[in-house]
Amino acid sequence: MISVKEAEKILSKFHFNKTEYVKIEDAYGRVLAEDIVSDIDIPRFDRSDIDGYAVAEILDEYVLIEQVFAGDDKDLEINGNECVLVATGGKVPKNTKYVIPIENTVRVGNKAVVISFDRIEEISRKGCDIKKGERILKKGTLINERNIGVLAGLGIEEVKVYKIPKIGIISTGNELFKMTKDINSKTISSIVKKAGCKPIFLGIVKDDFNEIKEKIIEASEKCDVVVTSGGVSVGEKDFLPKVVKDLGEILFHKVKMRPGMPMLFGKIDKKPIFCMPGNVVSCLVCSYVFLLPFLMKMTHKPYRRKIIKAKLSEKIISEPDFLYLRPVKLKNGIAYPTFKGSNILTSILDADGLAIIKENELEKNEGDIIDIWMLD
Repeated sequence: MISVKEAEKILSKFHFNKTEYVKIEDAYGRVLAEDIVSDIDIPRFDRSDIDGYAVAEILDEYVLIEQVFAGDDKDLEINGNECVLVATGGKVPKNTKYVIPIENTVRVGNKAVVISFDRIEEISRKGCDIKKGERILKKGTLINERNIGVLAGLGIEEVKVYKIPKIGIISTGNELFKMTKDINSKTISSIVKKAGCKPIFLGIVKDDFNEIKEKIIEASEKCDVVVTSGGVSVGEKDFLPKVVKDLGEILFHKVKMRPGMPMLFGKIDKKPIFCMPGNVVSCLVCSYVFLLPFLMKMTHKPYRRKIIKAKLSEKIISEPDFLYLRPVKLKNGIAYPTFKGSNILTSILDADGLAIIKENELEKNEGDIIDIWMLD
């Protein structure tokens, strides 16, 4: 049996760095697996930001020699009192220093007469927004609605991103073939989705060594991570420890944590396998403590627990060296324990968070200020 911190240290050694290319229209929510470096200047040319007359110097009137619309690629040049009418986003002629808004002028034949100098615009120079060779997005950046447009503006059609891990989920237990409902697979699947991974439910397996073994082999061949529930303790029908040992390696079994103490973690063909307790509250707590941050790391997304302070409504007694995580309901800054047992559904139903009773804290009394790990 090991501590939670020791278990987390073992989990931290696993990484998932598989990548793929996806079209940018399918890239939202994905994580970049490489830096994005611009191979063009933006703007690509000296550009007008308004509808107006491009001029080389400030005068009272100009001779109009040409006009440019957005998308035109005319290489023009102006000198002295010459001007060119340029639309917003249009390429300005060589020697342009200013753009006089069209509404500040009057057209008289082929002349533009300035009636007001209250607004004279500078132009956007080539590369003033993004320079060729500039790193725009770092590896590890989450693609969102703000930066996906930048990718499009750079003319990028595909980006290299980290693959979405596939998580194989297996439920075990003879009771699941009778009246008992399979709750844990739904819970685990939700945690998997919360982490941005893809859950793949591979079914329910009876408490039979060979059937469990075959199903885990199937899962390890199809998926990047395997998660099971049930059959992980020390009972006669708890075959998961034997199966994992037979197929691969057990890295830890039993953690100094309540609920969730029976949990097992190992690897099969270098792929991680989580074997969660069968009790619903224990399974969920283990998923929050170990599985969720592990999967967030695999997706290369940041993960941070939200911890707040609250007063405890009643005394909680723990045991030496064990981390206690007790579901609580928060009301007016007071934490009310809802834990009724590891197999009682309502223990977690109304919980807002988990009260953290650390390994060196043998008891917490009514009114004590404690840390609450908020569940969202």
